[in-house]
Amino acid sequence: MTALTSPLRLEHVTDVLGTSHLNRVAKRYSGEKGLNGKAASRDALIRALDSPARLDALVAGLHLVERSLLSEMRRHGGAMDGWALYTFARLRGLPAPPVKVNPYSANLFGGYRGATFPGAEVIWALLADGLLFPASVPNPWVLNAYAYSHHRPFPDLPASWLLADPRLLSHLPPLEALPIKVTFARVPSPERPAAATSGVLLALCFQELLRGLHLTGGLGVTQAGTYNKSALGKLGRMMPALQDPELWLTLAQHLGLLQVDAGGRHVQAHPGAVRALSVADLQGRVAGIVGALHLPEDDAHLLPHAGALRACLATLLRDLPHATTERDLLRVMKEVIPADLRAQRHDYRQVTNPDAWITWVGITLRGVMTDLGLVVMEDREGMTVLTSNVGMNASLPTQAGPESAGIGTRPAPPAWILQPNFELLVFPAHLQAHQFVILSAAGAARFDIQTATYRLTRESVYAALERGLNLEELLDGLQASSATPLSAGVQGTIRDWAARRERVTLRQGVTLLEYPTRSKRDAALRARGTAVGDTLLMLQPGQPLPHGVTTLNYDVAPPKSLKFSADGSFTVTGELDFLTRRLLEGRIAAVRPQQYVIRPSTPGQLPRSFLSDLEARSSTRLPAPLRLQLGIWSGAVPPPNVATITVIQHPQAQALAQHPSLKALIGASLSPSLLTVRSGKEAAFETALRALGLTPNREIVPAQDAASDLLVLTDTRKKREFLEEAIRNGHELLLQYTEEKYVSSGWNGSRVTTGKRRLDELHPLRVDRQGSTPYLDARDLKTGEEVRIRVQYILGMAIR
Repeated sequence: MTALTSPLRLEHVTDVLGTSHLNRVAKRYSGEKGLNGKAASRDALIRALDSPARLDALVAGLHLVERSLLSEMRRHGGAMDGWALYTFARLRGLPAPPVKVNPYSANLFGGYRGATFPGAEVIWALLADGLLFPASVPNPWVLNAYAYSHHRPFPDLPASWLLADPRLLSHLPPLEALPIKVTFARVPSPERPAAATSGVLLALCFQELLRGLHLTGGLGVTQAGTYNKSALGKLGRMMPALQDPELWLTLAQHLGLLQVDAGGRHVQAHPGAVRALSVADLQGRVAGIVGALHLPEDDAHLLPHAGALRACLATLLRDLPHATTERDLLRVMKEVIPADLRAQRHDYRQVTNPDAWITWVGITLRGVMTDLGLVVMEDREGMTVLTSNVGMNASLPTQAGPESAGIGTRPAPPAWILQPNFELLVFPAHLQAHQFVILSAAGAARFDIQTATYRLTRESVYAALERGLNLEELLDGLQASSATPLSAGVQGTIRDWAARRERVTLRQGVTLLEYPTRSKRDAALRARGTAVGDTLLMLQPGQPLPHGVTTLNYDVAPPKSLKFSADGSFTVTGELDFLTRRLLEGRIAAVRPQQYVIRPSTPGQLPRSFLSDLEARSSTRLPAPLRLQLGIWSGAVPPPNVATITVIQHPQAQALAQHPSLKALIGASLSPSLLTVRSGKEAAFETALRALGLTPNREIVPAQDAASDLLVLTDTRKKREFLEEAIRNGHELLLQYTEEKYVSSGWNGSRVTTGKRRLDELHPLRVDRQGSTPYLDARDLKTGEEVRIRVQYILGMAIR
């Protein structure tokens, strides 16, 4: 029986339904008359869902359309893209079930109305009776009429997805999908790889993605919910076989192969991800989620409903009975898919193209659909022939585990050819389930239609051994599945890699004694402990400490044993722990007895964490010049730039810069009143000024306005990044900003607008969000009061 994975429990989402809607749903499920009020209806609904006899009676009274749609939902585990279900119904000409409900009825979530495009009533009629439930309200099937509330009972699913209660689906009798009523032009099938081969290639791509995530330790996620671009680029360089890592990450996340940490800032492979890779249903599952993708061609063709179109296209390919032409597929799409879904978004800069969706379909078929192995395209005698790789049977989820991940269990030809240069030429059609584990010890270099190329490297072998693969199992597996013998050179190198692999023993909660010399440590070994390094001795659990020993507890914050002066020198006021000594070793010089300074270093020579580690051990705040020096020496702050330039100062300097005879001679702008002259153009610039009757002075006047040297940024994101960097480095700021003011808007409440402009010196504390709006919390250095500033309302910033 199909595994039902729907998270819906109907009684848990009754708050989303209006009172009339809940009464209608409860009557349909329970068969009771006279239900009125949410409490009574909810109790009746719970009793019906807990009663097998009542559910059997409900199923027996289902209309053929309702039974067909619910059976399709069950084939997808109880949750699927609503556009795929809509296309399923349209291809079979299913009408709306004969239920008494109209688009403007109060029986649609209270304040919503049903969509009116052709065929929409097939979906919202089942929503009205609670046989289906949406992942979001509003959605494509029910639109806002006069309701003020939006609901996302299942925020992890796209808004167009539908769910059914698994308790209802489990009582449905087996029902084969009705035949489609539209006809496709039949053409001879092209030569193509078996659908199973495409499924194996798909599984190999996901396995390569998971291998890359294991190697990188996961991937960072920004506050906006997107993947960190730097980490994404690094991941892409590690996996050259995957052309678009972000596409594969999105698919893996929707397939449940990835998990996000509690803070929502880091994504990594799910512990059971490899076991969840089942070739038997992988293509069908991927075809079911392509509607959730957002691809560049969607924006390029101005299609606001491109995801819905892609979901409909995937369903058409799944139901394709035989090979057909691209032209005939477009004809059927035009018949089945509403015109609104195929229409372009209006853009005043260009004329709307009603056939833009046709070009988009061609790009999608040859792009993502081919890359995912869902379709095979072939140009033949002036026409394009396509064949689907994902048929009806491929869309039926099963409970197949890793043992069924391969093509079959019968004896198969060798799965790869292992060459002396450590490359494996893999034949996906021959792969068995156990061979996927062996391939995880190699990195993919390229995926082709019939083959895949892998390469064994020291890093890939290390990673496989760390995940628990035994060395002998790896060597035996490589030899057993290869068409060529395992050469002595390859075998010896792999054994050497395994022998050189670092083995680390982790001991937690230990007690270490430090001695001034190795000889004194060795003398103490006769009585107790284990030697560690040259001067350390590790006590066994339960052994007492010698009398008079200074104790440093590493379970708490490090002792603040350093005291810094304003000139950057420091003194030691207490016992230094091991990490502090390692931090300062070879990096300090004595200037006076018991007083030291940090030796100058080249930029980037110190560790990035040097400043924060040192500050954590100081009883006083590090002076600003020293913080700047350490930031440069550790590479966190760029070094200062020094250059000889000619500067122009004038209150209307920007007007000078626009003059035709001066424009080509002026360089970068330092501020609204300060401009630079291009190198080598100084004499020409002065000549041009005199020709205009503007003989320059030879004196620069200091700015009188404290706000004149403020950095002006218009991008809110860049403002936020500047503030966060200042907070990390402990800087104080001069900010020019406008206060946030609330203005009454009558019966609509109040609105936010700008108020009084201020110029204050502040100590920034944190940047957080109120909804999606970033705010700065800071302390006024004059009054000591805390202020909250909307980042968008900051006009200028300067570090003090």
